Amino acid sequence: MQIIYMDNVIKRRLKLEQKKAKIITEEARLKIQERKARTCRLIEIGGLVVKAKLDDLPTNSLLGAFVSLKEKLIQHPSIQDHWTKIGKNIFDNHELR
Repeated sequence: MQIIYMDNVIKRRLKLEQKKAKIITEEARLKIQERKARTCRLIEIGGLVVKAKLDDLPTNSLLGAFVSLKEKLIQHPSIQDHWTKIGKNIFDNHELR
């Protein structure tokens, strides 16, 4: 009886270790997906900077402009709707090439 019980415990431990390994593998896969999504988003943002013809500005100026935009958005949340319309119009008309 004791041997059967130990055998059962060993099997349960093995299954648990397999589940843990599967979780670790899935976590690694998710981290890769998150990193790829973040990289894609950063590239997209860079493309928008180029499309707006702001890519020649110094880094400090760009950051200052982004912070200024953020402050304006906090003060006037509805301005995002205005910006969205402008952006859609530019994309629809292929302006700012």
